[in-house]
Amino acid sequence: MNHNNIIAEKTLFDVLRDLWRAKIYLSIFGATLLLLAFIFMSFAKDFYRAEMIIAPATHMGQGILHDRNDIGEGSISVQSSSLQSNEAFLRFENIYAGVSVASILLQDKEIIAALKHDRSFEFSNPKDDWDAAGLSEYLSMRVKLEPVSGTSLRRITYLHPNKEFAVYLVSRIHRVSDEIIRNSILKEVNGRINYLNKSLAVIANPSHRRNLTALLMEQERLKMLVSIDQPYAASIIEPVHALSKPRWPDPYVIYPVFLFFGLLMGFIAYGLRNNE
Repeated sequence: MNHNNIIAEKTLFDVLRDLWRAKIYLSIFGATLLLLAFIFMSFAKDFYRAEMIIAPATHMGQGILHDRNDIGEGSISVQSSSLQSNEAFLRFENIYAGVSVASILLQDKEIIAALKHDRSFEFSNPKDDWDAAGLSEYLSMRVKLEPVSGTSLRRITYLHPNKEFAVYLVSRIHRVSDEIIRNSILKEVNGRINYLNKSLAVIANPSHRRNLTALLMEQERLKMLVSIDQPYAASIIEPVHALSKPRWPDPYVIYPVFLFFGLLMGFIAYGLRNNE
């Protein structure tokens, strides 16, 4: 066997020796990438994070009737109220960045004007031709709805160079989404109430009338809950606020990442040069 053909495995000492021999390449490429990181930080716009914590809305009477297990309709009412609350919150989670919300936000001139300042660098060209579909895609990417420690709570977050606008947009998204759900539920309830009233006018059977009357009372109760001037789908647990310091760009991330790639490129360049 030709022992000259056997390639010995590199030890830690060999790697450290190679790094020492490549110190010039590492220094040049590391310094170059640090300079690029400084340029990046100089031109990148500061983005502030606004956040709000929400939870499924607790409707009036949802906890009061819970102990009335001896009354059948009381138990049904509690269950119905809880299901309505969860269903409304589920709607909120799925429409907050949808086209229906975006189409209403587009009517706000303050939002359209502020979106022009949402660009990564000072020299970047802003987007001017906003439509409902485009704004919906923007909200889906930039506005996040995150779970809070495995609970039913959700945290809405948004980044923008203007912290006041970030707070304003999160607040508007919450209000508009909640109002869309409220109006949708109210329309459905009014339709059911009209149908039940017409049915009661023509049905003479006492048993059927009692059932229809119970259904009508439940729909009237739901209409009252929807009409109350408070969040219907998502209650605000922590009001929207902006963090005091920019969240992006983060120098504790940018400089180490650029430096790492600079050192890596330097070591690769040393290896290519010595293998020629």
